[in-house]
Order: sequence, then C-alpha cells, then structure tokens
Amino acid sequence: MNPFSLLTDWAALGAHSAPLLPALESLPWLRHAAWSLVLAAVVVLLGARRRGAGADGRTALLAGLVAAWAWVPGEWGLAYWMGLAFQIPSVLSCVLALGVLARAFALRARPVPEARGAMGPGVADGRQDGLRAWAAVYVGAGVLLGWILLFDTFALLPVPVYAWGFESAAFLLVCALALLPWVVAGAGAWRTSGVWQVGVAVALFGVSRWPSGNVWDAVLDPWLWLVLNVYALRTVARSWRSRP
Repeated sequence: MNPFSLLTDWAALGAHSAPLLPALESLPWLRHAAWSLVLAAVVVLLGARRRGAGADGRTALLAGLVAAWAWVPGEWGLAYWMGLAFQIPSVLSCVLALGVLARAFALRARPVPEARGAMGPGVADGRQDGLRAWAAVYVGAGVLLGWILLFDTFALLPVPVYAWGFESAAFLLVCALALLPWVVAGAGAWRTSGVWQVGVAVALFGVSRWPSGNVWDAVLDPWLWLVLNVYALRTVARSWRSRP
C-alpha cells in the first residue's frame, strides 16, 4: 500500500470539489457588523491621535453614532456606500478593529504609564523591537499581496492568483505565515508583536468561511490594503528623513 495514497486522494478530492462558501443569509448582517466595527475603530483612532490617550466621552459617543449609522439599511446607511467602494471588510480588519476599540477603552480606564512602568525599560525595548520587526514583515506581505491581487484583477498575471484563494493549499499557506513568529521566535514574540490577530482571523475563516470563502478576502480587503500602503510609505519616509 502506498503510504502517501491518503494524501494524494485528499489532494485530488480538494482539487475537484466545490469551494466552501459562507451562508448567503449571513452576508448582509456581516456587512453591517463589519463596517460598524471598522468605522468605529477609525473614529477612535483619530480621536486618540488627537488627544494622545484613550477614547474620551465625545470620541466614544461619536464612534457609537458612526457604528449605529452603519447598521441603517439601504442608501441611507454608511455600510451601503462603503460596500460599494470597498466591499466587505476582511475578518482581519474586524479583529484589528476590535483590538483598537478594546485598547482605547482600556487606556481610558487605566493609564498606560502605570502598566509600562512595571515592565522595566529593558523588557519594553525588547518588545518594541519585536513589534517593529514582525509588523514590517506582515505589512510588507499585505502590501505585496494587495498589488498581486490588483494585477490579477486586470488579468496581468499568468496565473489566477485570486482563484487560488479558494484552494486548501492557500489556506494552509496563510496558516503557516500566521504561525511564523511563534516558530521563529517563540510564543512570546507571537503575543507581544500583535500578529496573533492574523492567526485569529485565519481560525475564524476556517470555521465560518467569511466573508466570501476565499482566504485572501479573509486577511486583506481594499480598505485595509490602502491603510497598509499609507503606513508603509510613512514608515519609509520617516526612516529616510532620520538618516544622517
């Protein structure tokens, strides 16, 4: 008996079977919920950037109003117009938005200097270095994947990259990339760098297949890709200006 027969049979079955797709009745609810989270997180980020701290009362109220507006159905709702421009936010965008909201309101309840003072400068600096390193890896991967998918949209690539996102091999590849910091630097680096959100998004996609059954849509969307491009350009410009 061929010891690899089970693997080859499973691969053949995955190659010829239809992709797993989410339930159609869940998509409208997902669109409203996703945009309410993402837009509320954007409001909180803008407010925190202005104040340099967590969300205050006015920022929280404005974020709540924007989130409620995203639930309004039809052309009067924010989700309708944002969906026309950017489709449905990815699972990763929703996880990141949840993290932003939780962190902002946690900062409001407990100031950051008290928590950081207990760690000590050496531990804090090490964690910050790990954050920069893995953030650069994931931001670069997101920017590159976005450009590849954009070229694939205009049929400028020899292979259909987006269609590959429905295959099991692409899902396993994204899982491997999500666990890469843990394998390379241990569980501590995976937690402190913040890239665990990618792992959570991939796990949620494996269970629900949101939003489209394609793994690329689970970890990247046009809105998130634009944010990653702006962040990458600002980081490169800041590094260039700081050179002697």
